[in-house]
Amino acid sequence: MEHQAITSGARVVALEKVPAAARRMCVSVSQAYREIKAGRIGPLVKLGERSSAIPSESVDRWISSRIAEASPQQTGQGRPVHTSARVAGHE
Repeated sequence: MEHQAITSGARVVALEKVPAAARRMCVSVSQAYREIKAGRIGPLVKLGERSSAIPSESVDRWISSRIAEASPQQTGQGRPVHTSARVAGHE
């Protein structure tokens, strides 16, 4: 089971196993654990002796922040501006 949801009022709280979260984040499982350790996603919730999960909401926020970081570069800004006076092929 990938998502375990509990309804609390109008909000749904869901946990996601780390490998599934890593797939959604398009990173390796090792990188997902590095993001957890750095505090950028998580917290890690122990489900049993050998099972852990992270809140889906924190993964959603991590993905949204990556999109927000990329957006200024990809929204109508055109091609990157070269700061050097000499550009290969345009001398």
